[in-house]
Amino acid sequence: MTFEWLEPYHPWYLLVHILSAIVAVGGNVGYVFWLSHAERDRAHLGFAVAGIRRLDERVTGPAYALLLLSGIVMILAEEWSISEPWLLAGIVLYFVSGGASFLGLTPALRAQLSAAEQDAAGPAYEAAARRSRQMAWLVVAIVTVVTWLMVVKPTI
Repeated sequence: MTFEWLEPYHPWYLLVHILSAIVAVGGNVGYVFWLSHAERDRAHLGFAVAGIRRLDERVTGPAYALLLLSGIVMILAEEWSISEPWLLAGIVLYFVSGGASFLGLTPALRAQLSAAEQDAAGPAYEAAARRSRQMAWLVVAIVTVVTWLMVVKPTI
């Protein structure tokens, strides 16, 4: 099955794909920045953590969904084989990062926000904050590898 009819739209779906990646990865890097910043000024901690959660739900998450859809279009239009090692590894890691975000980072941010509302100086908050930072860095690391795979397309 060929998708030649997609060829005239190549610049547009490539643009959507790249912009989605920028927004998604930028959101993840932003989490790390804002968590670190909020730790230094605890008066705004709850606001920062709630903002990160909101950014995750309303901007970063949808950007990742659009990234997946535009990636599927690119695979079809470019007629890449799903068995290409760089592509298969990138797809697997995309879903791993999604799982880490959904099952790790989002609950960690919720726990951090809840702990901040109780006692932002207490041990429960410190543990929750550490978990959020670890999960945020994990997601950033995975997404960095995915980005490298998609850009470099190495022969693995």
